[in-house]
Amino acid sequence: MKPFIPIVAFLAVTSLLLVPVVTVYADTSLPMTGSQWAILELLGSKIKTSHANTVPTGGVEFLFLDATATPAGYANLLTNGFTASLTTSNTLTATIKVLTSSSTTMFVGNPNGGCPASSPTYCPGAVRLYFTSNLPQAGMSSCLGLNGNSQHAVVANEFDYWWSNTPIRAMTGIPGSYYQFSPTGGGSNGPIMLQVSLDPMNWSDLCGHYGTLDPAAFMASISNIKNVGLSFGSGFFFENGVGVDGATGSATFQLTSYTIS
Repeated sequence: MKPFIPIVAFLAVTSLLLVPVVTVYADTSLPMTGSQWAILELLGSKIKTSHANTVPTGGVEFLFLDATATPAGYANLLTNGFTASLTTSNTLTATIKVLTSSSTTMFVGNPNGGCPASSPTYCPGAVRLYFTSNLPQAGMSSCLGLNGNSQHAVVANEFDYWWSNTPIRAMTGIPGSYYQFSPTGGGSNGPIMLQVSLDPMNWSDLCGHYGTLDPAAFMASISNIKNVGLSFGSGFFFENGVGVDGATGSATFQLTSYTIS
C-alpha cells in the first residue's frame, strides 16, 4: 500500500500552518489544543486547511466532510508540527474516538482507492499514525512519476514521509497500527488506541517501501522528525481521504491523546 502521491503538497502546507514549533525528545504528551492541530482536507480538487476544535473535556476534534456532496469532501490529515530526535526504542501512541449521529452513519473513502475490490481491510477507510522528517533533498523518487499532466518529475525524498504499516488492526481494548472505519456504519463504540514502535519493520514510506529496505535512511528520518499526526486513507492508499455519506448522518473524529514514549 502507498500513500496518495499529491500528499507531498499537503504535507508541505503543514510547515506554514503550525506555530510555534515544539521540541520533543521522549516521554512527551502533545498538547490537546485545537489551534495546534491542522486538518487537511480534499474538497473537490482543492486542498482545504483549517484547525481542529478543542474538546472541553480533553482532546481535539473535527467533523468529517460529506463525500457524497458536490464537491465531495474527504479528511486526509490531522497533523501537529514540531521537531523531535527519536530512536527505534520510542513508540507513538494516539487514542481516538469516532462518534456518529446514528449507528447507520456510513463512511465513504475516496474512490481512487478502488474500494471495495482493492483491500477489504482498508475499506471504506482507515486511520493510522504518520510522521514526516526533514532530510536533505534526494532528487526524484522512482514511485512519484510526473506532476499532473505536466512533463515535470515530482521531486521529493521518499524517506521524509512514513506511515504505520503492520497488519494489526486496532479495536476496542486492542492496540494496533490502524483503525478501520466500520463498513456497516456507526462509530468506534469507545476509545481506540493506535500504538506502534519506531521499529523500521513497522513503517513504510512514500513509495511503499518498509524501513527495513534502508535502515540507515529510516534512522536518519526518526532522528529528524518535523511533524506527527494521523492520516486517513482508503483502499490502495494511506492518505487519499475519508468522508461520510451525508444522507446517513454525520461523524466526528476525536483525538484525545498523542504521546511519544
